[in-house]
Amino acid sequence: MIPSTGGHALALNDEELHRLDELLAGANEDESMTLEEFDGFTAATLTSPVPIPPEELLGEILGGAPDEITAALPEADNEALQRLLRRHRDNVAYQLHDGQGFSPVLAYDDEGRVDGRGWAIGYLRGVGMRAEDWSPLDNDDDFADVLDPMVRLADEFDPESGELREAIPVDERPKVVEEMISNAMDAFAFFQEARERALSPATVRRDQPKVGRNDPCPCGSGRKYKACHGGQ
Repeated sequence: MIPSTGGHALALNDEELHRLDELLAGANEDESMTLEEFDGFTAATLTSPVPIPPEELLGEILGGAPDEITAALPEADNEALQRLLRRHRDNVAYQLHDGQGFSPVLAYDDEGRVDGRGWAIGYLRGVGMRAEDWSPLDNDDDFADVLDPMVRLADEFDPESGELREAIPVDERPKVVEEMISNAMDAFAFFQEARERALSPATVRRDQPKVGRNDPCPCGSGRKYKACHGGQ
């Protein structure tokens, strides 16, 4: 997957989102992320204080070796998958950077009630890619509970047994999901400076002391640096 190039990318329409969901499901059955999980995962990995290599992200999204998985797909499907993944990631990046609100891809039941568990699972998988880099949240009194709604939703069911651990009341779930999305925006803002530092060009370090203009030229000519190599 190609990393986000920045700028405003047109959000996927409903048909394209449905197509992406199908492509993810068909890429690596039972192992690749659902669309909702990918959306949460993308929000978290874009928040990460340290950039994560695109190929590492794609392997997690597809649940295996990306080269092997994509090679097994029809060429048209692979191209469509890569394109839609990239566009959706670009759009999520735009929304997070814009800071005016975030419209996540969430699952709803037959009665139109929001679920949010898949998004929470995807987000926490994104955090887990570089869990140690997220530790500053735990050390900040104002942000230590940012991941609490994600954990609450993700832990509702035991992943091994599939049994319900502690159900979130139906009337309370929308509030928990709303808090989760708001907290995801807060986490993105919290790590803004760290991401900028990680992406800034490395400082050039000199192996030798800087030569003054009036110092002897290091070439050994006996002339002042400004009149020798310093004047070139």
